[in-house]
Amino acid sequence: MYARVETFHAEPEEMNDLVSAQHHTVGLVRTLPGNMGGYVLVSRNAGRVLSVTFWQSDEELEAAEIEFEASPKRGHVSDYAVAMQESLGPV
Repeated sequence: MYARVETFHAEPEEMNDLVSAQHHTVGLVRTLPGNMGGYVLVSRNAGRVLSVTFWQSDEELEAAEIEFEASPKRGHVSDYAVAMQESLGPV
């Protein structure tokens, strides 16, 4: 699994537009192949927005970048591989 994390800083008067744009973008990419969901996290007091989407493969994440690039608001992007630990069952 892969995660795409985009961080934004905004002034209070810009926050509503930024959150709205990110909800729209995350909603669009949720329909793309390989998407496993996403979140838009907001701290109005700190003026920060964090957009996180999850992907089945790196290739599917890369294919989705065109949708992210079309967003009217751009932030700092980081991609992560998600380390998973499988349960060994009851002990």
